[in-house]
Amino acid sequence: MNIRHYSSEDFQGCVELFINVFNREPWNDRWTQEKARQYLKDYVDTPGFKGFVAEDIAIRGFIMGVRKRWWSSDEFFINEMCVEIADQRSGVGTKLLDHLGNALKSEGIERITLLTSREVPAEQFYKKNGFVTIDSLIFMNKNM
Repeated sequence: MNIRHYSSEDFQGCVELFINVFNREPWNDRWTQEKARQYLKDYVDTPGFKGFVAEDIAIRGFIMGVRKRWWSSDEFFINEMCVEIADQRSGVGTKLLDHLGNALKSEGIERITLLTSREVPAEQFYKKNGFVTIDSLIFMNKNM
């Protein structure tokens, strides 16, 4: 499995993988090609974007996010991470995180942040890889 920087040629493969993974358990989303393309394009086009893909013959996983400027030090926010269902629990996700972490360290970025749902496999995956819950923060929304 090769881990490399995301390139624009990877976009459609990432869209297809994203739909395949997140339209199934435990997420059960209903992404269409058009909505998924718009969603991921917004991230790819954001200043400070960085992404990596895991591939063999096809893209088996990806991670993408943005550098965020902060008063104490820059941090990186993971917008999306996705691993082919057949490759989950095989080390692909950890390799993507490790590759990202090494790249960020070389750029002087000291922290990675993300959001995920509670009580889904992703929560334990991130904890296993050194992430902790921040009790002083809350996630809020308002329906319009």
